[in-house]
Amino acid sequence: MENHVGCYETGSLDFFGPLCVVACYVDQKDEFWLNKLNLEVTSNEEIIQLGKVLKEKLTYSLLLLDNSHYNQYVSEGQKLSCMKANLYNQAMINVIQRISHPISIKTIDAFLAPKKYYRYLKHKTIVVRHLEFKKEDISPAMMCAKILSQYAYLQYYQNMCDSLEITLPRGFNILANDAGYLLVKKYGQDILEKVSKTNFPNYKQILERV
Repeated sequence: MENHVGCYETGSLDFFGPLCVVACYVDQKDEFWLNKLNLEVTSNEEIIQLGKVLKEKLTYSLLLLDNSHYNQYVSEGQKLSCMKANLYNQAMINVIQRISHPISIKTIDAFLAPKKYYRYLKHKTIVVRHLEFKKEDISPAMMCAKILSQYAYLQYYQNMCDSLEITLPRGFNILANDAGYLLVKKYGQDILEKVSKTNFPNYKQILERV
């Protein structure tokens, strides 16, 4: 296992909740214990269990973009892909700066074509280059980053549910509309600015229903 950094994001497909981007570093010393873990997790319980282990053993950076700031960027005309590119780049910078030796491989999930990805970063002072854009066969560091980003999202999500006294659905289907309608009726329209992504179709549909 070569030393490498992987980056992944959770939350962009959910109407409720933040964007959670994680960059994670993995090298030869991690191979033995990582091979003992099943990183192909599916349930929330498994994600939480593994997330607790990985966060204690690996060098990583978590960047969390809450809904208020997400919606502010949207109002300024920024696209989701631009937000993600900036978060990915910064998370990888954070990790690389903590590692004292050169890193052979840097991989991210291919949410965007490489040319467009770098175009969003053209005004940045520091840009992590020579990335591998992966759709399948993701690296061990990416798998760990994926679990850690899901773990961070679930923690934030559970706190939201507890605070609002409602179980918020994942995704952006009709169940999200139902939950959003109940939130507006209970807390007022402004609550959606704080807990949801207002550029999703759900936002307009909820307000029309109200």
